[in-house]
Amino acid sequence: MPYYAYKIRDKSGKIVESRGRAENRVALQKILQDSGSLVLSIRETEEIKVSFKKKLHKGVKSKDLTLFAKTLAILLENGISLVEAFDVIITQVESSTLLEVVKKVKTDIESGSSFRDALSKHPKVFNTYWVDMMEAGELSGKMPYVMREIVAFLEAREQITKKVIGALTYPAMLIIGCLAAVVIFMVKIVPTFIKLFDSLGSQLPGVTMMVVNLSEILQKYFIHGIIIIALFIFGFHKFTSNPTGKRIWESLLFKIPVLGNFLIAVSIEKFVSSLGALLKSGIPIIKAIEVSLKTAQSIIFADNIAAAKMQVMAGVPLSEALQQTGLFPPLTIQLMTVAEKTGNFSGMFDEISNYYKEQIDTLITAFTALLEPLVMVLMTVVVGTLLGALFMPIFSMAGS
Repeated sequence: MPYYAYKIRDKSGKIVESRGRAENRVALQKILQDSGSLVLSIRETEEIKVSFKKKLHKGVKSKDLTLFAKTLAILLENGISLVEAFDVIITQVESSTLLEVVKKVKTDIESGSSFRDALSKHPKVFNTYWVDMMEAGELSGKMPYVMREIVAFLEAREQITKKVIGALTYPAMLIIGCLAAVVIFMVKIVPTFIKLFDSLGSQLPGVTMMVVNLSEILQKYFIHGIIIIALFIFGFHKFTSNPTGKRIWESLLFKIPVLGNFLIAVSIEKFVSSLGALLKSGIPIIKAIEVSLKTAQSIIFADNIAAAKMQVMAGVPLSEALQQTGLFPPLTIQLMTVAEKTGNFSGMFDEISNYYKEQIDTLITAFTALLEPLVMVLMTVVVGTLLGALFMPIFSMAGS
C-alpha cells in the first residue's frame, strides 16, 4: 500500500502532521474522519523508515492501549489487513515499550502466529482479558466488533480514573500546601518567636510550650523525620504488596463510609462490564468469570468472585453464587436473576454497568463534597492553633 503524509485537526483542535499507509487517499481520509479528526491535507509520499521526532515515553499507559485498540478497530472496519494495520499503528504509538511489543507482535503474525498467541507472549502489556478477547474475535470472525468492545471497556476505565483523580486533586493540593506551610512555619517563623519569648522571660502557656518544643524537635531531627517517613512509605508499600497485607488494608478501606461503598462500586462495575464484553464476544460463562476476576484490582473482591466461580462450575446459578459473596446489592442480584431467566446476559450486564457508572459518579460527588470541607476545617484548626499559641503570650503580656 502507498504511504501518505497528512495534516489533520484532532478533537482537541490541535494541528497534527503524520504519515500513514492506506489503500488510497479516500480510504485514508475515511479512517481519519472516523477517528473524529478534520482532514486538512493528504499527499502521497515515499515510504520511509519510521522516525519519531517526538519523545516516546517509557511504560504503557491506559491511554496508549486505548489508542492502539481504537486505531486497530477503525483500520479493520475499513478492510485493512491485520499486518497492514500494524504498519499504521507503529507510526502512531507514543510509548517506546508498546512500540517494541507491537513490532514483535507484527513479526509473529507475519510468521504465521495467531493474533491471540502473539499477544499472549507479552502479558505485562496485554493481560488475559486481551488474549481471550482476541481469541474470541478470531474464532467468530468478528475482530472489528471485539476491538470496539475493548475500546468501550478501556474508555470506561479511563473515565473513572480521570474522575477519581479530578476529585482528589484539589483536596490533595490543599493538604500538601497546608503541610508545607506548617513545616516552614515551624522551622522558620517559630524560632523567631522563641527568641522573643526568651528575652521576655515570662511563663509560657501549655499550648505555646507544645508548639515551641515541636519546633525545636523538627529543627533538630528534620532529616531523621524525612528518613522515617520514607521508610514508613517503603514498609507500607511492601506490606500492601503482600496478599495478606493487601487483604488487611482493603478490609479497613471497605469499612470507611462513602469510600468503602465507592471502592466496592468500582470493583463491581469493572467486573460486570468486563463480563458483559466477554460474553458478547462469545466467551463461555466460566471462562468469562475467570478472566473478569483478574481485571479486579481488589484482592478481596477477586477472592469472592473466584469462590463464586467454583459454585457456578458446580451448577449453582450465577446470581445465587454472587449473592453469597455479600458484595452485590439486591438490585444487582435481581437483574442477574432476570438475565438468567431470559438468557439476555450481555444486555443485562450493560444495564448493570451503566447503573454502576451513575453510582460511581454520585459517590465521587458525595466524597468530594465531604472531603473538601473536612480538609478546610482541618487546615483552619491547625493554622489557628499555631497562630493562637504564638500570639497568646504576647497578648497576655500586653494586657498585663
